[in-house]
Amino acid sequence: MIGTVIVPLDGSELAAQALPYAKAIAEKSNTPIQLVWVVAQDAQASARDEAETYLHEQAKALGDRAQISVRMGRPDEQIVQAADEATEPIIVMTTHGRSGFSRLFHGSVAEHVVRESQAPVLLIRHETKERQDGPVRTIAVSLDGSVYAEAALPYAMEMAVDFDAEVLLVRVAETSQVYGMMGTEPVGPASAEAFNEITEQLTKEAQDYLEATAARLRQDGLTVRTETLEGFPADQLMALERDMPVDVFVMATHGRSGLGRIVFGSVAERLLKNGTTPILMIKPAGEVADNSKGN
Repeated sequence: MIGTVIVPLDGSELAAQALPYAKAIAEKSNTPIQLVWVVAQDAQASARDEAETYLHEQAKALGDRAQISVRMGRPDEQIVQAADEATEPIIVMTTHGRSGFSRLFHGSVAEHVVRESQAPVLLIRHETKERQDGPVRTIAVSLDGSVYAEAALPYAMEMAVDFDAEVLLVRVAETSQVYGMMGTEPVGPASAEAFNEITEQLTKEAQDYLEATAARLRQDGLTVRTETLEGFPADQLMALERDMPVDVFVMATHGRSGLGRIVFGSVAERLLKNGTTPILMIKPAGEVADNSKGN
């Protein structure tokens, strides 16, 4: 499923932070790396020369599998086009989160790429610790029980095989919704019992779903764990990131219509803004994507 690793660069240290991740993915999947620098349409010839020189230096450090491409136009449009022209691409790029002044990522270029590209996009946080040469150990997949969210599983599975990593399936039982159902008035014993029954049912449904999904993955020889959480998805995934060693999150997105139901309420945006773990965004295609419209 991964045939080309595309890395947008602009000469900044921020953008270059994506290179260790891209190199690891390319080596494990035995695929080429395409380094892309987008030069403004009205830039002087010296700007293109500078870009080529920089990309050649980076490609030399990466070895024979590295290719370079200097393109002209808007960064987001050209990055998406480069992916469209590549074979089974994955885009690996840095996003600055709260801070950072990279020209490439000023004006939410990364956000536009995630929305417009059909390719998976691995977003590396500015605050993410520099990747060491050691293996990716744990790949967390956020699920919500829908077929749409499960579109992220094949990529997580391939990455798990390549890196000999564990897959951590996570679902948040949104028990916080029960509070709204019960109202704001103080509850008596009967209401409290009903509340507990509903929350227990939601949690059990989430656990049963995760175990059934894990069983399917284990049939393919993968090492799989499950984690059922309760409460608000964003808060719980942030807590998971703090409490467990997760190397990458994998989740589905809706692209142009916004983030998917699994990240409804800006869950992915909060993880990107406040967390440090890289997030691999998958955009489902075909019948799965068509059936998700209106959700």
